[in-house]
Amino acid sequence: MKPSIYPMQSVYCGAKTRNGGKCRNHSMMNGRCRMHGGKAKSGMDHGRYTEGNFTKEAIASRRKFSELMRMSRELLKGINSK
Repeated sequence: MKPSIYPMQSVYCGAKTRNGGKCRNHSMMNGRCRMHGGKAKSGMDHGRYTEGNFTKEAIASRRKFSELMRMSRELLKGINSK
């Protein structure tokens, strides 16, 4: 017999369905089935992650770079006007 990756196979998802009942799919480790939030991936684990241009870190670094460029332009403008 093959060991299961889910420790409690008899536990159901229990999410509310459209007809008002409870979901009868088997739950995953987080307590919900695959259709109600069991296998959501994000970041590099997600299949459509390609280059990471819109990650929080990339956006923050672009904003910091823009701020530094703006400050350097103001500094150069102040030096040239003297």
